[in-house]
Amino acid sequence: MSKSGFNSVGVIGIGTMGNGIAQVAAQSGFTTKVVDISQENVDRGMGIIGKNLDRMVASFEKSGGERGLSQADRDAAWGRLSASTDLASLLDCDIIIEAAVEREDIKLQIFGTLKEKGYGGIIASNTSSISITRLAAGVSDPAKFMGMHFMNPVPIQLGVEIIRGLLTDDDTYNKVVGLCQDMGKVEIPAEDKAGFGINRMWVPFVNEAIRVVEEGVMAPDEADKCTLCLGHKMGPLVTADFVGLDVILFICNVLEEEFGSAYKASPLLKRLVEAGQLGVKSGTGFYVWEGGQATGVNPAVQRYRIG
Repeated sequence: MSKSGFNSVGVIGIGTMGNGIAQVAAQSGFTTKVVDISQENVDRGMGIIGKNLDRMVASFEKSGGERGLSQADRDAAWGRLSASTDLASLLDCDIIIEAAVEREDIKLQIFGTLKEKGYGGIIASNTSSISITRLAAGVSDPAKFMGMHFMNPVPIQLGVEIIRGLLTDDDTYNKVVGLCQDMGKVEIPAEDKAGFGINRMWVPFVNEAIRVVEEGVMAPDEADKCTLCLGHKMGPLVTADFVGLDVILFICNVLEEEFGSAYKASPLLKRLVEAGQLGVKSGTGFYVWEGGQATGVNPAVQRYRIG
């Protein structure tokens, strides 16, 4: 039985985070509707979900059912999922999870459109750093709004940071906690402060790893190897490429504004973003990426290496 009481989940954005959220929601038994601004984006995102589900079936078969997803469960999840470019298709959903680009103006524009169309359900934002209280000012009922920050990749990472705004009510909070549990996730409560909890700790760690490369102490692949002794499965720079270097820079700027110059972004991070080298989504960041796999260190960054 659903702990949240929800039957349907809407997702806005079918990019890196949105397609993962939609996939997990559908796998968890929810009727799931996802929208994006163009049919090209929709087709690409649905294609990624389909491939991810197929990989889970292959894992299921290879492991004798110990891992992954059966073909029947895969087909059932796919059947619960639909996608379009029409925001109005989400109006009957019990909750809408916004997973658009990390820009406050775009998020507020989306919330304004939902308000105009009369949506009265719960809205959760997947923002990684923007004030929940400030975003809530753009929705019809701030009591029914809060943060629900999923970790990347969503189908694998268990943690979901949940953040109340100043006016978020207990019913909304409890239902979002229930949704996390319905989706097999672990809720991590955090206060509505710059960077919340996870990025307040993690982004300075990444930024310092970038400085290590910038100063010629180590190359990116060497810096990433150092964190294996900390028990990390992925190094900070390869993870940053997955998240998006533009997102890392944005969070650095938010943290610097709130907490001071100790959080100032590395010049190398700024240069990569200015050059359009954003990580996996652009094909080049600290590494060169092909088909979601790193093929080597970015030559433009490799020159920082000593020797």
